[in-house]
Amino acid sequence: MDDREVVAAIAAGDLAGLADAYDQYAESLYGYCHWMLNDPADAADAVQDTFVVAAGRLGGLRDPRKLHPWLYAVARNECRRRLGAAEAGPDEAADASGDLGDLDDPDDDTDRAELRRRVRSALSDLDPDEREVLSLELQHDLHGADLAAVLGVSRNQAHTLVVRTRDELEKDLGALLVARTGRRGCRALDTLLADWDGRLTAIMRKRISRHADQCEVCGKRRRGTLRNAALFGMAPLAVLPGWLREDVLGLCSDTSPPALTYRQEVTRRAGPFVPNGFPQAIGSPRRRALVLARIAAAAGIVVAVTSAGIITALALTGSHVPHSLDAVRGSSRPATGSAPAAPTGSAGTPAIASPTVSQSTAASQDPAEVPAPSAPATTAKPSPSHSKTASASATPTPTPPPTVPTPTPTPTPTPTATTPLPTPSTTPTFPL
Repeated sequence: MDDREVVAAIAAGDLAGLADAYDQYAESLYGYCHWMLNDPADAADAVQDTFVVAAGRLGGLRDPRKLHPWLYAVARNECRRRLGAAEAGPDEAADASGDLGDLDDPDDDTDRAELRRRVRSALSDLDPDEREVLSLELQHDLHGADLAAVLGVSRNQAHTLVVRTRDELEKDLGALLVARTGRRGCRALDTLLADWDGRLTAIMRKRISRHADQCEVCGKRRRGTLRNAALFGMAPLAVLPGWLREDVLGLCSDTSPPALTYRQEVTRRAGPFVPNGFPQAIGSPRRRALVLARIAAAAGIVVAVTSAGIITALALTGSHVPHSLDAVRGSSRPATGSAPAAPTGSAGTPAIASPTVSQSTAASQDPAEVPAPSAPATTAKPSPSHSKTASASATPTPTPPPTVPTPTPTPTPTPTATTPLPTPSTTPTFPL
């Protein structure tokens, strides 16, 4: 069956479709999971749960031809979930038995071992994401849109990551590969390396790289040998255990309550899935740890800045807060200087603070603009202190007398100073 038929069979609940998918992709999936987790048992569990998720969620895949990258996307999430706080990436120190392929292998085993060591050193200088991209591209035949779907990024981002990885390897290995393998095909390079002692110094690296930039033969060889050199330095994929197939297919076909519960939990844990049917990629554990560390550092900076601001404010205004409150209350009182202090509660704090501002606002208004009260008394029964305040506030109001005896002859018999005199009667409408 091709991938479309396999997806249709799995979506219909046909175990034969799941067995066909296992036979096609389980070996490479196990090698990838073992490369990620570096543990046989964890790798087997990741592959098993990948096919459990396939049995439950593969029907949502929009393009059935994408079965290959879909399985890798699910397996990648399973591996990263198991890694937890550990750093994702292979153990490059593991022994490898790769071959140079079409490289002109050195005859001396010592040169061969040195070349392998240099390639591994260049691979170890890559970050985990770059090593993963290189493995997916070279060992698992994932390119372009398929590689981007596995990584959970756009195609442009995946291409940028691939180019950056190749550039890093070419910078570290390009001159070495040209020097080791290109002398037979380029007479100019052979002349350049006539007195070379085999050590790739900084000066010699620049000379070889400059020659390869200008020589079409050496430039092409540098690009062509990079893939085989990377494969030569990578550890081979782990061998798939034979017993895993029976365990996976048996678990997916088991109808007992424990098996159903386990499959439901694995399927639930695999979500969410994006609209094209692929699982949403889990971020790198190492990257998540760095993000959390940056958030914690930023929060510490904010707390420190806030604390410094509070300390500075207290240093400038004083640590006795009631003084600042008294100043606010004093600024809201009338400027006549004869008004008594606001009544206080049992704890020494003002009983009602907001009406004081209302009273001062009313006193500052023109008496003619103050509306007449609809009721002679307020809802709250005034206390004895209120009556004292009313009598005290009535005392300074006879300020208009200097304007009453004005010598200006006016025919109107009613003096202008008589209308604002009833101002004290309106004071109780703004209780203290």
